[in-house]
Amino acid sequence: MKELTQLHWLVNKLGRQSYDKRRDKGHNIHKKHDMAAKNYRRILEQTKWQHWRDWLEKGEDLDIWTAHRLTTQAWGDGSKTRIPMLVYKVGEVETSANSNSDKGHVLAKVFFPDKPPADGNIENYTYPDQCESKGSITSDQINAQLKKLKLYNAPGPDGIPNIVLTKNANLIVDRMLPIYKAMLERSMTYKPWKEFVMVVLRKPGKLRYDMPKAYRPIALLNTMWKVITAIIANHISYITKKHQLLPANHFSGRPGHTTTDAMHLLTNKIKAAWRAGKVTLVLFLNIEGAFPNVNPEKLVHNLRKQRVPSKYAKFVQVMLREQITTLRFDGYVSDHIPIDNRIGQGDLLLMVLYQFYNADLLDIPRHVEEDAVAYVDDTFMLASGKDFPSTH
Repeated sequence: MKELTQLHWLVNKLGRQSYDKRRDKGHNIHKKHDMAAKNYRRILEQTKWQHWRDWLEKGEDLDIWTAHRLTTQAWGDGSKTRIPMLVYKVGEVETSANSNSDKGHVLAKVFFPDKPPADGNIENYTYPDQCESKGSITSDQINAQLKKLKLYNAPGPDGIPNIVLTKNANLIVDRMLPIYKAMLERSMTYKPWKEFVMVVLRKPGKLRYDMPKAYRPIALLNTMWKVITAIIANHISYITKKHQLLPANHFSGRPGHTTTDAMHLLTNKIKAAWRAGKVTLVLFLNIEGAFPNVNPEKLVHNLRKQRVPSKYAKFVQVMLREQITTLRFDGYVSDHIPIDNRIGQGDLLLMVLYQFYNADLLDIPRHVEEDAVAYVDDTFMLASGKDFPSTH
């Protein structure tokens, strides 16, 4: 490594001397620079190859899985990847999208499916009394959230980088406070903040990239909007814990409810059944396209049904109304796409809201030997009995 550093320094030095003699094409310094550059590249390749061999020979378990991922990943051109011609079906007929405009329409249909129907009994539902909530947005909460922002994350459509807000927190908090308080207490939103950008990226490790499902969208939200949604998420999480608004078996996104806890609970229930001479069957469920298929009316209904204070339910209702996005890939920007469903990907309210959206799944078990556990969009149902036929 020391030799490589010295060679790099020498190449740079000779490069500067060669540049000074650029008008004298026959000067010996140009040949010296070329030879030093070739020697540097040769030793660099040898060093990289030797480092790779040493890493593989001394690798531990974690390194082996990393090596497997690196060696099996499809070859690409790094940041210059392009979306090829996309093949998709219209009914039973296979067709293709060649232009960026056609690709954008195909990807939009995959990323933003039609809104699923809501339950028919929502309109006449009698909601329980909401839990008490006197919480309000404060300057300290805004300051705390501004400090948590990752300084160099890509900005949303407004182009305001996180670092601008973080470094100028003392100047803007007093102006942001009345705006945020009015948005929460009066169920108001600023329309431009509801516009976001969806950057289309490849899903790693796919065998084919000419299919729309081989891509995923990454949302770039306006930072001013992300700050208030993060504060609202903290409010709802606190109220949920204080008043026990969600079933105890709903994990993730809640303090003290981790993946490990869910696995311990599953293991404990199975072993308890074994000790009693019984058998247990487990049905594992995963909701495909969970977040893009959220019906806003159903979500607000569940929030009110679980006794979430009305000001938060109304904020969510207004937040999910009239959203607009654009797709960006290969230097192309699509036309505005209206969104009438989904919880915004990248929104810090995402995890909190989805817990209420699928909480009904945990109400399915009725018998003492039945149970259900949810982890965001993953759920498993358990049933115990004296034998497999009765348990089934």
